[in-house]
Amino acid sequence: MLQLIDFIKKKQVAILFFLLEIIALTFVFRNHSYHQSKFLNSSNYLSGTIHKKKNIISNYFSLKTQNNVLLEENEFLKNQLEKYIRNTETTTTISDSSKYEYIVATVVNSPYTKTNNILTIDKGEEDGIHPNMGVVLSNGIVGITLNSSKHFTTVLSVLNHQAKFNVKLKKSHHYGSLEWKENNFSKINITDLPIQANIEVGDTIISGGKSVIFPERIPIGVVQSFTIKDRSYDQIIVKPFIDYSSLHSVYVVKNFKANEQLELENQHE
Repeated sequence: MLQLIDFIKKKQVAILFFLLEIIALTFVFRNHSYHQSKFLNSSNYLSGTIHKKKNIISNYFSLKTQNNVLLEENEFLKNQLEKYIRNTETTTTISDSSKYEYIVATVVNSPYTKTNNILTIDKGEEDGIHPNMGVVLSNGIVGITLNSSKHFTTVLSVLNHQAKFNVKLKKSHHYGSLEWKENNFSKINITDLPIQANIEVGDTIISGGKSVIFPERIPIGVVQSFTIKDRSYDQIIVKPFIDYSSLHSVYVVKNFKANEQLELENQHE
């Protein structure tokens, strides 16, 4: 208390000046409409700026929630489209896309620096997920489901030296295989593509649709470089559309006609 009194005594002139300044400004703003309007405009500007910054911060921290809502809506719309196509099929018009349903999932473990990378997603048997189902995004293939528990599933990543996926050249429909050999998540190899494909840098690679796992025509990436040896493609490097170092949400593809196709094909083995 004594320190406070001592402080007031030392600063009494400054304190008195500050109080008189406040009183003077109060009289000015009360009795002059011009100054009053300027003060209100300044206050509104300051208040508006604070609220704007607050909303920006609030919106930033709510991005995850908003993203999840969009993913759920996207999943719903994808499945509604599939149902519509199935309901409008006839014996003469059959759409390949009517075979599929999509289940949204979150990637909870996503290594990309190993030789054989295995992902983990937060959906499992309770969600209708089982081995050998495709995992995709709208701009690429992520992998194939391996093993499922009640609530989780492991996924064989595209970034795995043991993985191989059917793809094709968009412009000519020549087929090849997607393999990862570079140990670099931003580069993937294409093998088995015939020399007749006449590929060029910038050509788009898409999913081939020759399996029961992935729908056809999912965009994969663009040809970044290639070499030719003995009249065949020695190496084709593709830059994927997906950034495999930042996977978050994915779609698991359920093929309603997979068992029927496999059973028929197995009769000839």
